[in-house]
Amino acid sequence: MLAKKFRLPIQSFGRPGSNQKIKIVRSEYFTVKSKPNDLGFSRFGAVVSRKVSKSAVRRNKIKRMIFNFVRLNKLHLKPGSDFLIIVSPKTSQLAKNEIEEKINFLIS
Repeated sequence: MLAKKFRLPIQSFGRPGSNQKIKIVRSEYFTVKSKPNDLGFSRFGAVVSRKVSKSAVRRNKIKRMIFNFVRLNKLHLKPGSDFLIIVSPKTSQLAKNEIEEKINFLIS
């Protein structure tokens, strides 16, 4: 699991009054929103709605897969960005390695 320091508080992402430009990258399975931060590291947040899976166990498993992928590939050590990963309902049909490939492609 990703350390709390590197997790993005998703409630505050994109608040009105923020002068920073949010960059959005969309795919069939994910939407990744990013904006610069003033920290020496990147933060990541994941939103997995109930439309993805009714089961909270499955939703949390997808979220853990995302955070573990970020941690193992050391994406959180790159300075200066906040990433919010929004999972679409089609993602529940993918295997773990396919999820990791698609996230890596969108973040890179």
